[in-house]
Formats: sequence, C-alpha cells, structure tokens
Amino acid sequence: MHHYQAMIIGGGLAGLSAAVRLTEQEITDILVVEQGSGGTPAIAAINFVLPDNPYGDTPEQYRQDMLAAGYDIGHPELVRDMADNSVAAYELLGRCGVKFARQEDGLLLYRHLSGHHFPRSLCQTDGLIGAQMRGRLRQILQERGVTFLHRECVRLLSDGERVYGVTLLDRKHFNKIDNIYASVVIAAWGGVGHLFPQTTYPPDVNGRGLAMAWRAGAALCDLEFVEYEPMVMAYPEATVGEPCPTAMLGEGAHLVNSKGERFLMSIRPEGEAGTPKSVINRAIWEQTQKGLGAPHGGCWADLREIDRRVLERYPWFYGRLMQAGVDPCTELLEVAPMSHSYSGGIQVDRNYQSTVKGFFAVGEAAGGIHGACRCAGNAASQAVISGMICADYIAASGVCQVALNRRLPCERRIEIGIFGRYQPRIQRLVAKGLPIYRSAEVMEAALREIRAISLEQPVRQDEDTQDLCLTIELILQAALARKESRGTHLRLDYPHQDKAFGHSLTWRKNREEQP
Repeated sequence: MHHYQAMIIGGGLAGLSAAVRLTEQEITDILVVEQGSGGTPAIAAINFVLPDNPYGDTPEQYRQDMLAAGYDIGHPELVRDMADNSVAAYELLGRCGVKFARQEDGLLLYRHLSGHHFPRSLCQTDGLIGAQMRGRLRQILQERGVTFLHRECVRLLSDGERVYGVTLLDRKHFNKIDNIYASVVIAAWGGVGHLFPQTTYPPDVNGRGLAMAWRAGAALCDLEFVEYEPMVMAYPEATVGEPCPTAMLGEGAHLVNSKGERFLMSIRPEGEAGTPKSVINRAIWEQTQKGLGAPHGGCWADLREIDRRVLERYPWFYGRLMQAGVDPCTELLEVAPMSHSYSGGIQVDRNYQSTVKGFFAVGEAAGGIHGACRCAGNAASQAVISGMICADYIAASGVCQVALNRRLPCERRIEIGIFGRYQPRIQRLVAKGLPIYRSAEVMEAALREIRAISLEQPVRQDEDTQDLCLTIELILQAALARKESRGTHLRLDYPHQDKAFGHSLTWRKNREEQP
C-alpha cells in the first residue's frame, strides 16, 4: 500500500493552500481527500493588510481588531502570525492566478466588514471570490501531480501518541473502507455548521471531525464558540438562508426594529460599519425580547440608501433577491441570525501542529485563533495563512520524510439507515440546546438527552451517529463550563463581559481531565 508524505483531509481553501505551499517546496507526494468543498465556494471576501492600503491599515491594527472582536481569548501568537503573514498569503494566491476586484484607478477595491477598524477585505464584483480561489488552486495542484480522492474520512489511525493515517469510507461501493497511511495528516475539514438544522454551511461541514480528533488523543479548545451570522435572509421563503453581507453596513445600510429605529447606534454612536458580529447578534436578540423584532425572529436591514450599482457588485446576494422578487433598493429586508462558522476546534501550536505527533489542523478545523468571535472575512484569511504556515513547517522540519511502518486495524461499524434516522432528531436537539442565548438548565437537559441517545442500541451499532453524539456532547460540556457571557457564547444566567478576561478552556481526551 502506498504511504504518502502528506495527506490532507478536506478540499476547501485551507487544505488546498497547504498543498500548494508544499508543492512549491517540491513536496508533491500528497493525497487530498475531499468529501466536498466545504464553505469555500461561498467565500465572498478575504482580509489582507497590504502596503498600498489607502486607509492607513497596519498589521498591528489588524491584530488589535482580531483580539478585540475575539474578546481577548484568541491565542496572541496565532493572532500575530495571522496579521504578519498577510502579504505572503496574498502573494501565494497571486502566484496561483487569483485576481481581485480593482477600482477604476487600478487600485484594489477594499470593503469594510464587521469587526474591522479599516476596510481591508478583498473580493470580486462579478461573483464569489471563493469559487475562483478553489478553482485556481485545484488546477495548479492537479498540474503538479497531487492526487485527489473523493472519500469520507471516518477515523484517524492513532495510538494516542501519533497519527499514522486515516480510515476512508466509500459509500458508493457498499460502504467499503480502506486505511491510507501518511507521514503527516492535516485536518482541513471545516467546522460544525451542519450540526444545526438551519445553517449557511453545506452538509460536508458536519462537525464529526471533533469527535475523530478527540478519539485520536488531540486536545480541543474554544468549543463553546459557535458563530451565528447575524444578517441572514429570514423571509420570503425563496431567499431564506442567503447571508446579507455585513459589508452592507460599510456601504451605508442600517439595521432597524419595528419602530424604524437604528438600534445599533445606541451601542456604536460612531456608526454601524465594522460592528462585530457578536454585538450585532446580541443587539438583534435584545430587540426581539422587547417585542420590537421582525416576524421571523430578527430585524430589518435597510439597504435603500445604497446605490443600485453598488449592490450589483454583490451579484450572488443581489441576484438571488431580485430573482425572488425582492428589490433591496425599494424595500426592507427581513434578516435574522443563523448558525454559520466556528471558532473552536483542534488545539494547535504556532506551526498548526496538534498535541498528537504527525497531526496538524488548518482553517476552521483549528481552534484558538478567533477567540470568542471572529472578524468577518477572517475564515478565508485564516485558511490561506494557516495552510501556508503549516506547510512551511512540515517542509522545513522534514516530518513528512519520516517513514512509518505501523499498521492499524481497518474497521468501522456502520448500520445503514441509522444515521439518517437519528440526524434530524439530533439537529433539533442542538438547535434547542445551543441557541444564541443559552442557559445552564437548557444545556444540561440537552446534554442528558444526547448522552441517552448515544446509549440507544441502534446508535451503539453505528459509529457515524456515535461521533455525531460525541461532538455535541463535547460542545455542550464546554459551553456549560464557561460560566460567563463572552462573544458568541451568550449566557442568560451570567452577565455579558464587555471587557475580556480569562483564557480558553482546553478539552482533552481523558474526560476526568476536563474542568
């Protein structure tokens, strides 16, 4: 059986960036395992601090913005590395042929997204930049001889000290399983979006990677910080789930309640542009609790002061609205928060190596960077930068040259139909147990129920469903342990902390070690 130098689990921007950087250093014995492309095709913007930014942006300001948006929980060194590697990541994408929108004078077009002091987000005006980035990187990797395999990763082959490879499942061929080995394994499988019944994320971002990493002995962190995208279309039905970009606030949009009041202004008198997502979510929730919300649980976005030509530069959003008969230039948009991205994940060091040898995590699979809330557009930046830093370390350290002779059992218990039967029930439980605002009583009830489900006989026969239950159990335990309101973790039973304090909670394999 072939033994790869590097195996990357995930076909999104983070995994592809890591693979491209490895090939630039003449490491091409790479296997990319992709079940899907994650949230990459839907990426609308990516943040970089570049020397020609006309607004006076600096890496230090970017670092401060990330720490502030994350309520000072983000790992300071990881955050600094994010800020300091903007130019290198931008140049990597440039070498791959990725093009960003420019103004009439030829300068880059910057947008102002939530959580940012300055406009620093690059984009396209004729489509989503994520689709172009994925297409260009994937094409280059194929030209350089990188192997792609469409399979589902269901287990990390680990003895608790080192990861040796993965178990892959082929559902199209009678649930055939195979063990594939590699000197290093890079998790690039995204976050947890599809744990929820309503989410902006695709089905392949299912969260079960947390359970796989935990079973392999890797430490996890920041699991309680599930991000809700604040401005997602809630009505009419044909538009539901389409995010209204927070960049609209930078273009001149306002959020209003049923009285027509710009309620964010009472929180940020300087203006709505750049407001962190956690602040927007909290403000919307407060309006609904006062009876000033919209019929579908949110508020209204007023884009009527924005020039139509500006809106047309967001064709994925503007086009879907117009096709549904909704004209944002003449009517208010009903928006509400919806499960989106994730700030938690596998605990990593500055090289994006986990606590288990041979196992790395990049992109949204890695925790510790964003803290309690991330700046909009930073998922894409983190994907490229983490992939690049991880690949540089792997190449420089020579860990991908290590020959491993260990072979582990190839096994997976699968009971056809069990996962599909239980998933809707479990998703409803997650939506109830992990809403934007949480209470110990509700979360404890959800934890008891998920543990009871995991003990039901059909579930005990299907490891996919077991992993789903375990992931949710880990998140609920982390959410219960953080007895404060911070960023995207909002507790009804604890006051919100606008001044950050404390540190990330770490969750290790041995449950007795958990706080």
